[in-house]
Amino acid sequence: MTDTGDKVTRLLALVPYVLNRGEASISETAKTFGISEDQLRKELEMLWLCGRSSGPEDLIDLMFSEDSVSVTYDGGLSRPLKLTATEAMTLAVALRTLTDVPGATQSGAAERALAKIETAAGQHLDTAGVDIRLAAQDRWVSLAQRAVTEKRAVELRYYNAARDESTHRIIDPVQVVTADGLTYLEAWCRRAEGMRIFRLDRFEDAALLDEPAVIPPDVSPKDVSGGVYRPAPEHMLVELSLGPGWEWVSEYYPCEQVDTAEHAVLASLRVADPAWVSALVRRSGGAVSVLAPEWLAHEVARDAAAALAAYAGQ
Repeated sequence: MTDTGDKVTRLLALVPYVLNRGEASISETAKTFGISEDQLRKELEMLWLCGRSSGPEDLIDLMFSEDSVSVTYDGGLSRPLKLTATEAMTLAVALRTLTDVPGATQSGAAERALAKIETAAGQHLDTAGVDIRLAAQDRWVSLAQRAVTEKRAVELRYYNAARDESTHRIIDPVQVVTADGLTYLEAWCRRAEGMRIFRLDRFEDAALLDEPAVIPPDVSPKDVSGGVYRPAPEHMLVELSLGPGWEWVSEYYPCEQVDTAEHAVLASLRVADPAWVSALVRRSGGAVSVLAPEWLAHEVARDAAAALAAYAGQ
């Protein structure tokens, strides 16, 4: 937590701490909160500027006496919490959402918190009819982070968009990284016997295993500061024609050469998997075509024709 975050947390705890004691010792309070007496006095004085509004009658008031402090007005903090129906429902929906995130809450914690909110609201809160959908990657962030921290293997069902198939894997996590707005889990894949980077939004199912992650000693985390995909000399060089609306491919992916032609952008780039090219062409609806190598152009055209035939036969 940042220094500012620590201070805010402390300020929120200081008032009830002093209230519970009636008159609190400055030296003992400073020791309890792990700060110096001078810092404690400065932070307590900040509370004079806090309250429900800017009016002096609504601001917290303190009284200092040698080595002690007491709260003469708490700004309404001691008043029992009473939530409006909207506030209570908002908190309840948030708690229900957290229960959908694997590992985000301790067992029963969300249910106990919900019961307290219902008590404060004075009514039962039925969130069954509220449709909340988490972003696919957000459902797995907590599990991925736990797997890395606890050094545990993960059993995974993963969707490969390039090949349009789901695969079952057991992986040994190395790090969680974020790039271009997406979150990834880098791990040693036992099936592929190599390092792989998995997009969390393509997790179909995942579970922490009760076995340690086993990572080869010569493996090191990947630097993704320059992007997740890094072309290598051994990767295949592909030439693409990018029609209107698909010029972004030449900007998003590292290209060796980009030229402008009439009604298209010509891009040369290296790819690790030809299946990615085929998937890109199919998604483009004819706006992207393969110019070279020739064998890949024929293969992509054959795959596209087969897909159209299958669609027409439905």
